[in-house]
Amino acid sequence: MKIIQPVSVLPEMLDAAAFNLTPDGQPLEVPTASPFLVASVATNVPETDYPAWDVATPYVVGDRVMRNHRNYEALIDSTGTPPETATSPATWLDIGPTNRWAMFDELIGTYTENPESIELSMALGSGVDSVAFFGVDAGLVTVRVIDPFRGIVFERSDQPVNTDGIENWFDYFTAVVKTREDFILTGLGAGRSSVIEVKISKPGGLAKVGAVVLGKMATLGVSLYGTSVGLVDFSRKERDVFGNYVIVERGFSKRAEYDVAVQTPEISRVQRLLGQYRARPLVWVGEAQYDSTIIYGYYKDFSISISSPSISDATITVEGLN
Repeated sequence: MKIIQPVSVLPEMLDAAAFNLTPDGQPLEVPTASPFLVASVATNVPETDYPAWDVATPYVVGDRVMRNHRNYEALIDSTGTPPETATSPATWLDIGPTNRWAMFDELIGTYTENPESIELSMALGSGVDSVAFFGVDAGLVTVRVIDPFRGIVFERSDQPVNTDGIENWFDYFTAVVKTREDFILTGLGAGRSSVIEVKISKPGGLAKVGAVVLGKMATLGVSLYGTSVGLVDFSRKERDVFGNYVIVERGFSKRAEYDVAVQTPEISRVQRLLGQYRARPLVWVGEAQYDSTIIYGYYKDFSISISSPSISDATITVEGLN
């Protein structure tokens, strides 16, 4: 049983003008606490969802604009009222992050989309060893780590193809190809000054990803048989007066109740570690080869039964992001 402790990738790291990049443009460099390190993000995904909000433009109901990397829709006619301003009645409705930033907004149901590929080049000023992908729709995912002194220290390309249910050659040639939406790559070995390059490719189609999470992996214990997984569905299913179902399809999230064997001397460390992240989403990995046990979300309950001097039993209940 492992967790990935995410590092933050936020618009506040950047000047908005830095994203006006050509495909061969240079990323913005933002100094971190150390004068010898930089934190930067460059991407080929444009930020052109809607026109930027303008203080002098009169807006009418239904108009959509961008401001501070988020999209807004006008609820009433207005001029000069910034979208983030609280008014009564409300002037603007926040309809989510821009396409460029959807993959970093701590939600899985908001997607970053781009024709052919989504490319990222990130120097976060923080060492990471793992990257997790959620809601992927692509034919190939490539991750490369470049050290300024040693060159390329990690490079791996994966085809996120789901082979579940393919048990014979007939299935192999006739089954509908499905992608693994959630998976992780470990062993990156990226130091504080390394650059991480990610390319999510779908030639001839629309590449999509719900979340990209970079971070450090920590071990809690050993996942045990008896772990249960499932889904929480937020759709509404009701019968009308004639007995017919009225269905409103909404989002859903993954959930799991992990049974974990924890070394008894490690109990305090595990408790302190999870205490630090009680209000932040983590990537939970029961077993990497089983997609159903990889969840990006919060733990709802955590308890350890001190069963013996060497091994104790823990139960961790996790609900994923929508």
